[in-house]
Amino acid sequence: MAEALLFLEEYQGWIYLVLGLAALAYLRWTWRWYRSRRDTIFSLEREQATERLTRSATLLGVALALIAATFIATTVLGPSMPASERPTALPTVSLLATAAFGQPGEEALVTSTPLPVTEVDSAGCANPLATILTPVTGESLTGAVEITGTADIPNFAFYKYEYISLTPGAVWRAIGAETGPTQDDLLGTWDTTLVLPGEYALRLVVTDTAGNAPQPCVILVRVLPAST
Repeated sequence: MAEALLFLEEYQGWIYLVLGLAALAYLRWTWRWYRSRRDTIFSLEREQATERLTRSATLLGVALALIAATFIATTVLGPSMPASERPTALPTVSLLATAAFGQPGEEALVTSTPLPVTEVDSAGCANPLATILTPVTGESLTGAVEITGTADIPNFAFYKYEYISLTPGAVWRAIGAETGPTQDDLLGTWDTTLVLPGEYALRLVVTDTAGNAPQPCVILVRVLPAST
């Protein structure tokens, strides 16, 4: 039902155009066969005209009924559809492109203003519907790291996971994003070989269909040099 309403909302202009042209054509034929039935004096021709008049009038009624149904669906049923039934698009930028700090030509995926170390707050991790299970705060990481947790808030739309270097002027950079909810499972993977060794914050941001998000879950980790 929701998919049909979304289809009608998206293409209602074309639907009205096609049905309107069809209604005009059937109206013309209905009038033509009505005049033919009225003017004929032979019973056989009158019978044929009556049959064709009935058919064209029926099709005219169907076209008008479809126009009315489309109007009701797009003006009454569509706006009353729950927001959770409407798709939410992911950001158009590539959230999977991550680069090391300081490399020439890199394009940072900035998601917020610089965050000093003193503002890192892990209180959001207490929310069982939007939390990181692993890694844990204080853990040392190297290589490809699996991030597990839960991202399944009411009216879920998407989640993203990001990192920030605990150095002055650093900004949040996206690692990845997903449109499907997750419960106590793999959220994504962070290739720490793409960043310089040091202290980092890792956070999970879960967003609902209205664009709202609970306080992100933020953990502090240490990235070690890649083993040789």
